[in-house]
Amino acid sequence: MIIDAEHHIHLPEHLTGRRSRSDRNEREWDARGKLSVKTFPYPVEQHIAFLDEVGIDKAIVTTSCKTLEEMTQWHNTCADLVARYPGRLVGLALIPPLGGEPAFREMERAVKDLGMKGVHIRTRNNGLQLDSPEMWPFYERVSRLGIPIDVHIAVDPGGFDALHAPYALHYIMAREFDMCAATMRLCLGGVLEDFPDLVFVMNHFGGGLSSMIERLDAYIGYAEGPGQFDFYRGKRLTKKPWREYFNKLYFSMAGREGGMETVKCALSNISPRKLLFATDFPMNFERDAAGARKYIDDIKSLGLPAEQVDSILGGNAASVFSI
Repeated sequence: MIIDAEHHIHLPEHLTGRRSRSDRNEREWDARGKLSVKTFPYPVEQHIAFLDEVGIDKAIVTTSCKTLEEMTQWHNTCADLVARYPGRLVGLALIPPLGGEPAFREMERAVKDLGMKGVHIRTRNNGLQLDSPEMWPFYERVSRLGIPIDVHIAVDPGGFDALHAPYALHYIMAREFDMCAATMRLCLGGVLEDFPDLVFVMNHFGGGLSSMIERLDAYIGYAEGPGQFDFYRGKRLTKKPWREYFNKLYFSMAGREGGMETVKCALSNISPRKLLFATDFPMNFERDAAGARKYIDDIKSLGLPAEQVDSILGGNAASVFSI
């Protein structure tokens, strides 16, 4: 079974005034050269057609919302879509993590009454990071529900002014750097210590953190002896080595449009048991079903054991999201 672990259905009512299609080629630039890519809603029939053409059995679907009212509307609509296309779509809940009891009650309704299989948040919430103490009540409620947390890139993360340029540096890189930081905050900020049962799926390969793994080991590692770099003068930030927390995380394989160099890099230090195939449709592959098929074929051609390939393409997602 092949499962697309990152698939976005944009509702027309949440994108008022925009056209009824998605087009990555429609881009806007501000005076500083900052790029944004327009997103338009596709009819759900086109999503199903994409899955059929590529050979994807199921898609885990989310959307973009700004208010709790919109998120409630998404839950109702998503449940209807899941019922309309049985076996093809799997919905995730959306709530503002800092929204307090009203948001938590809506999350419980979405999970218990409507069958949502997890909750989808961003790397930053009201400007706060994932290891901010204000996030703890949200983690407590999610822990009680026993559902995974799907962490998506922030749309426009601040703090990366050096990336504003008359070309697309900010659009391309800021979100990935922000995801890298969010991933490390989960490992070092006490989240996984206080909530060891929480399951996180970090989108976009965790921002590409794999390429920096040895540097992180060198400066945050706990090895003793001469030559060990240690910014913290031997003081442990966490009770266990940070890699133990890193190894608990899952990572979706969206955001690289099928690039196999990223996949190979990830496999150098992320277990195949922790990678989830994903397309990021419609932002990736919206006019390229053949490219999505090639992504699947390239994964099959990596030379991994068949059992590991099956895990990457669908088994891991099925386990994480209780499909």
